[in-house]
Amino acid sequence: MPFPNDIQSALLFDRPIANLEAVMRGFLNVEAARGLQYNIVEAKPGVFYRLYGGGELMITLEYIAAPAKAEAFKAAMSSAITRIYCPNMGERLMRHKSHILIGVSDGVLPSTPDIDRMLAQIGYQKPGMTLPKFLRRLDTCALLSRIAMDETRATAVHWTQSDQLIPGEKFDAIATGPAPGMLHIHPFLYGSGESPDGKPLAGIRTFGAAHFIDREIRIEPHELPWMANFETILAFLRVATTQNGYIIPDNDTFGPEDHSLSYRVRHLAATADDVALYELEPLLYREHGYQSPHYVPREQTFDDRTAPDELMPPDPERQELLGEWQEKRAMAEGIGGRFEVRSRNPRSPATPPTQPTGFGIRRMFGRKIG
Repeated sequence: MPFPNDIQSALLFDRPIANLEAVMRGFLNVEAARGLQYNIVEAKPGVFYRLYGGGELMITLEYIAAPAKAEAFKAAMSSAITRIYCPNMGERLMRHKSHILIGVSDGVLPSTPDIDRMLAQIGYQKPGMTLPKFLRRLDTCALLSRIAMDETRATAVHWTQSDQLIPGEKFDAIATGPAPGMLHIHPFLYGSGESPDGKPLAGIRTFGAAHFIDREIRIEPHELPWMANFETILAFLRVATTQNGYIIPDNDTFGPEDHSLSYRVRHLAATADDVALYELEPLLYREHGYQSPHYVPREQTFDDRTAPDELMPPDPERQELLGEWQEKRAMAEGIGGRFEVRSRNPRSPATPPTQPTGFGIRRMFGRKIG
């Protein structure tokens, strides 16, 4: 489901703490400096606080002087990324003595299956079911978590939206920056074996992307470093969630305008064995010396508004294709990018463009256009 309403983090500590009041006051001071006010609607000093305000946000802070239930961490501990972030995460979980639960939601109604089902039946849309509101909840939960650790450093943070376990000393770096980012997208790594030239193969299946774009993302096991592929997944999500953003259409490609990399996007329908996915296929990654046999070279590129006649099909297919390209060019230009068309064999009049689109979007990599 896109834009989940309840965002939660659990901060695990290796000793008892007594700073929940200071965390709450610190947050109120930061938000007041931004012109946002909250009411304290429930308080059990040092144990529980409920705040409401700041644009209809409901916030809870709860201190529990006992370890969290181990079952909550089962999926996160099964992920290779947890071991990459923190090889001794299992030991940290075993020795934690207390934890703080931070919750952020929109509106005054709690989110339960029964309540959500009842509201859906009467056609009521709960507040906060928009991307900007969702981003606000994520940012607020991250802010509260960071303020809490300014008081006392947690040994680990369980970020439940993406089901990630993050060592406390790395949380600030991972949580810094706009969403969607590393904090919000969990890259479950899978696959084994090696490529013909001995490079390890690793695939990625995300958890958390569907909260932004209603589908998870997959990259099949590949010789490229998993982090390079993960950065491209984040770029794909930024294209989708930026102002005027959109999902790259099925079978189109995208990449930065310097043509340093290119990925094909496929929209995979749900099957009996799996849900619907977006799949990214690496075609080019110059930094790592990779080029797929399916990559169409830059030299075979032309502007869709000046397509060679010998490549175009007869009417009415020609007009339909030109109309499709015009729509896609408008989408790409709407986020500051560029649209181009490529042909596998531009000299053959019998061969229409088989890779009809390529996107150069510098903005998604933090570079300003022109």
